[in-house]
Amino acid sequence: MKQVPKPTTDEDLIQQFLNKGGTIKKGKTKPMPDDLGLSNNQWGNKLTKEEKAAVKEQEAARKTASPKRS
Repeated sequence: MKQVPKPTTDEDLIQQFLNKGGTIKKGKTKPMPDDLGLSNNQWGNKLTKEEKAAVKEQEAARKTASPKRS
């Protein structure tokens, strides 16, 4: 079978939008909240108090034990 591109391809639609005076600009997104669980079985669930405390301890340990680079 012959592959004939349709006139409604993405490139064509973008060109029509630009020809009508549209502009393309990069959108801004908000950063993800730190307390959202992002593992496969915890998607979207907030961290428990114990998990939050563990994360804070790890961050504090990272700040105090900064590696020396030469």
